[in-house]
Formats: sequence, structure tokens, C-alpha cells
Amino acid sequence: FRLDCCIFYLFNSIILLSLSAEINIRQENHYYFLLMNEIENLIGELGKKLSTQISVPIVVGGWAVNLLGCPRQTIDFDFMIVEDEFDMFSQAFKALGFQETIRTTMYARFESNNKSESGKLYFDCLFIDRNTYGKIAQAGKTVNVFGTNFILPDPMHIIAMKLHALKHSSNASRNKDFDDIVSLIALQKIDTSKNSDFEVLCGKFGNEEILRRIRNE
Repeated sequence: FRLDCCIFYLFNSIILLSLSAEINIRQENHYYFLLMNEIENLIGELGKKLSTQISVPIVVGGWAVNLLGCPRQTIDFDFMIVEDEFDMFSQAFKALGFQETIRTTMYARFESNNKSESGKLYFDCLFIDRNTYGKIAQAGKTVNVFGTNFILPDPMHIIAMKLHALKHSSNASRNKDFDDIVSLIALQKIDTSKNSDFEVLCGKFGNEEILRRIRNE
């Protein structure tokens, strides 16, 4: 009887844990799709607010990896702009109900004033100089995201950014950046052998340890 009871309680515990995990997954997916819907609407409206005289922003991060053909679930929409055009971007975001919550020499963050069921939405806006912008834009291509044009960088430029992030980031985000690099290398069939362009790139933006790990994949 005791054995039967133990088995019964164990069986029910497993069922409850499975149901709890399924509910959590459904909730996460629900919030993810809510945020995606908000992002779609806001990106579309952002394109309408931006002046045609502003340089086309450069999409980076997880969205750039997705647009290059490596599927990854992400809600972080990061992009680069020419730093001296920041005021015009700031005005556009504020007109959409966002406020500037972080401002450093490297980037600014705009966060929604409205907290919805899915939480607060934010965008990170990274600064680059006009010369760097020109190089990335020339090697990249124009893509349309939810009705707004962005520059999608060349895969090697995204990898360079990821190498730099991997070299300087905390342990919490290292695996994500590493996986993105490995996925892009496989998808784009990038040569990582000795004296390759990738080895030079890794020497400039990464280090020997990162190069060794990538080659061991």
C-alpha cells in the first residue's frame, strides 16, 4: 500500500510539474507575441516619424542575425545611427511615447512610457561616427522591417560586433554571442582556417581563446 501511494504521489507530482512547465511556456509565448506585435507597430510608426534627411539606421544584434538567416527568438531591437543625428531620432521616439532612460557615450536607451500586459518595451540606439557608418552601409544592404527601411550589415561586420561583445561581455551573454557567431559562420560558409580573413577579424576584435573555441565547434 505504501509503495502504491508513493508511486501515485510521484506520478501526480510529475504530471503537475509537466503542467506547470507547459503553462509557463504558454505564458512566455503569449508575452513574446504581444511584444512582437508592439514592436511591429512601433517600428512602422518610427519610419513615418523619421525625416528622410536622416541616414537609414543600421539594424544589429539578434534581429540582424535573424535577418541574415539564423532564426533566434529575440525581442531586443537594437540599431546604430550616426551620432550627430541623435536629436532627430530622439524627437521621433518621444513623439511615439518613449523616454530616454539611459544615455552614455556609446548608446542611448528609449523606454515606453506605457506598461502593458507584456511589460515595458525599449530600444537601444548605438552611436557610430559618419565614416564607420559609411563603411557598414556600403557593404550592407537595405531591408524593410515592418514598413521601415534599415541597413542590414554584411555578415562579417555582424560577426565583428559579436566578437567584440564576446570579448568584453559578462558570462551571462557570452553563450548567446558565441552561438550567433558559430551559426553565421556555418550559414555563410565562412573560412576560419589559418591566415583566413576570419582569423584576421578575430585577431582584431576577439582573441586567441575565442578563435580556438570557434575552430573546435
